[in-house]
Amino acid sequence: MKNLADLNTRKEMLKKDISEIEDKLTFKNPKESFSALTEGFTDQFLTDRIDENGIHKIGLQAKNILSFITGGVSDHFIETKVNEQGKEKIALKTENLVGKIADNALQLGLASIITGYVKKSLFHRKWRRRLIGLAIIHFAPFLLKFLRQKLDEFQQKEVLESLNKII
Repeated sequence: MKNLADLNTRKEMLKKDISEIEDKLTFKNPKESFSALTEGFTDQFLTDRIDENGIHKIGLQAKNILSFITGGVSDHFIETKVNEQGKEKIALKTENLVGKIADNALQLGLASIITGYVKKSLFHRKWRRRLIGLAIIHFAPFLLKFLRQKLDEFQQKEVLESLNKII
């Protein structure tokens, strides 16, 4: 009798699990279904809304999608504004745009120069030039990081000195 009761409880649990899986596969709650299929990856990009008929609707969070695609860079350039109707609109932040663009242009230019030199070095017929190219590939990121830290420290020191002069 105990085994029969255990089998009945297991049967009920399996029926419940199957009905939950069916709900997810039929997308009765689309956000929950996408969350289950993508193991929670889409949760940050979707919003769940229920309309007046009780039906689940999906909404996209454009700001989060844009931030994910650009790797967070868009947070410096894009802001959301709420209009009179309460809807969000995306706008450009212009206060730091020129400095950031110049920084990015310098970084891209430096990277392209180094890449061009390394590419020429790697395909050179002399093995010493090839070794130089491999060394640049290996040590350039460390060197650039070190130089950037020193430049930041120098700029901070100069700013502090100029502030001390002003005071």
